[in-house]
Amino acid sequence: MKIGIDLDGVVIDSERQFRNAAELYNMNVLKKNYIKDQTALRIKERYDWTDDEIYKFMKEELIKWAKKSSIMPGAKEVINLLKEEGHRFVVITSRGGTIPEMIDNAKEVLKRENLEFEKYYWKVEEKTEICLKENIDIMIEDSIKNCENMSKANIKTIYLRDSNMKPSNDPNIKEVYTWGEIYRYIKSL
Repeated sequence: MKIGIDLDGVVIDSERQFRNAAELYNMNVLKKNYIKDQTALRIKERYDWTDDEIYKFMKEELIKWAKKSSIMPGAKEVINLLKEEGHRFVVITSRGGTIPEMIDNAKEVLKRENLEFEKYYWKVEEKTEICLKENIDIMIEDSIKNCENMSKANIKTIYLRDSNMKPSNDPNIKEVYTWGEIYRYIKSL
């Protein structure tokens, strides 16, 4: 099976690092104590920040916090098991779209963890077209919006979500919380 895989919040535990950074920045730098949507993944939807505040946060904080990121619990083990069973992985990620240095950071984390993938697509916001081009059998993603878009194109999707993220109402999207659940689901296909 050819598996598409996102990096942030799926392989690299950066989303929680970024949310921590954003909370601290919101309270201590911007002196705000308001969250527009607790379940939103993106800063623009989560807070009432201006575009300038978002830009400054990304430039000042993201690389620093990205360097603190590690691999998601169980990701390395399950990815290696699936590779041993003959599955192939293609990374399709938005990482690097806003801050190009984030790509180098991801490469460092993956190298440190000895994780390699067949192919890499960086700076991709809308992933459906690449999934279709690459004949992806199933995509592992943490963005509900991306999952729903891929489902509309008949791409099987695993939605790896945190408990505070929006649930899916799409019956074609498999919701999971751990890499163990991902492994069980892929084995059942």
